[in-house]
Amino acid sequence: MVSPAAGLAIALLVVWTASAFAPFVPSGVLAALTVLAYAYTTGFAEPGLAVLVALVAVSLLASAVDLLSGMVSGRLGGASTRTVVAGTLVGIALLIPLGPIGLVVGLAGTVFVVALYGNGDDPEAAARQAAYAAVGVLASAFVQAVMLASVAVVFALAVW
Repeated sequence: MVSPAAGLAIALLVVWTASAFAPFVPSGVLAALTVLAYAYTTGFAEPGLAVLVALVAVSLLASAVDLLSGMVSGRLGGASTRTVVAGTLVGIALLIPLGPIGLVVGLAGTVFVVALYGNGDDPEAAARQAAYAAVGVLASAFVQAVMLASVAVVFALAVW
């Protein structure tokens, strides 16, 4: 039988997994804090030190993936760091009035325009760079959600 504290922790981990798709929610950090808080309530008896360290590490790695994915994918597409940072800032500015679509459009549009200007008007290269940056931002939510879902499942199995 699962204790009420474990049930609450599992429910929170499911919420943090779903929140991976919401912008500006530090889902991985919240998952790590949830696991640590549950371990604290049990005097660090559950889920065990090795599992606890692994769950916290994966949760924090999920946050890092979310933060760095746009930058890494943009760089893989050939965009400069400056271009990707500018696109990210414009995307965040457009996120507020337009939501997640504003983030993607702002990032991809800015990377396209800056890359087009910087590549001597090569629209093919600029489109490739913008596409890589946009796909990276979109994929990061899915990667983070999968990682956090695995944390929730392993945690549930460890405390069951």
